[in-house]
Amino acid sequence: MIFESSSHQRFENGQPVRGLQICNRAVRIEENINGCKGYKLVDGDGFIVAILNLDGNHPLWGDNYQMSPKPMRVVCKAENQIKLRGYEVMAQTPFGWSCFDMSDYGITLYVENDEIVKCRLDMFDRNTYIEYYK
Repeated sequence: MIFESSSHQRFENGQPVRGLQICNRAVRIEENINGCKGYKLVDGDGFIVAILNLDGNHPLWGDNYQMSPKPMRVVCKAENQIKLRGYEVMAQTPFGWSCFDMSDYGITLYVENDEIVKCRLDMFDRNTYIEYYK
């Protein structure tokens, strides 16, 4: 699933900051079929979530990731919302494999009439979230 957004708003401590940003992003959610590069995952467990910059590549990293791929699982599913959240995984580091807790990240999909109308990226450890709009 890909949700394309033309604008987003950042919130810190529940307050909007930096104003509405007009830029093209995509929230990509894929089933974890074969794991994810850099992580030791059980095939078929959860989803891989990434946020992409559709306006071009990052000048330093040379790719278009706003948020690198992160494994997540569905934690709540209701009529108008689907919530995914990261979990503890083994991640490749320059020093070998290390335990990494990704539960600070979450994605909420807001659904109206069977269509996703908004996505929200939560960064729980920073009390920050970003809402992506169509």
